[in-house]
Amino acid sequence: MKNLQPWRSSRLCLALLAMAVVSAVPVRSYAEEDDGRLSAIGGLSASHIYTTYVAIGAVADAFGNDVYETKQVQDIMDGMVGMIDTVKKQLLLVQEHCEDQSDQRYIDDVINIYTLLQEEARQLSKFAGSRQAADHRAYEKARTTVWPKIEKLLGLDD
Repeated sequence: MKNLQPWRSSRLCLALLAMAVVSAVPVRSYAEEDDGRLSAIGGLSASHIYTTYVAIGAVADAFGNDVYETKQVQDIMDGMVGMIDTVKKQLLLVQEHCEDQSDQRYIDDVINIYTLLQEEARQLSKFAGSRQAADHRAYEKARTTVWPKIEKLLGLDD
């Protein structure tokens, strides 16, 4: 199954990422209280969500073009799911100390997207093991479910 993930030009993706990282960080009305940490977390999470989505797609493409074998795909996706678990736990700790409702909502949205990215990674791993059409459809469904949410969070859907 060739071309599991359609890609736009690299320059367009990089330009969109740069715009997204700048525009995705919640604006705080009390800038004097923000020492930059929450803004950095916002920018880093936006960037990491985008690059995680791209990385899953790149692994899917590599598998579809017989560059990666099943075990490699499964190992990479297992590692990705585990790393995302760690990031989600860290974000929950940050959220516990957030008083601003918009920051709390942003962290909720990021955690929800991370959960969907984990599902995408799991579905790719399952498809790599089975090579069944039904598992490929499940991967595609996970992939196409998470992308609009990423676009919305990063402001790419405008």
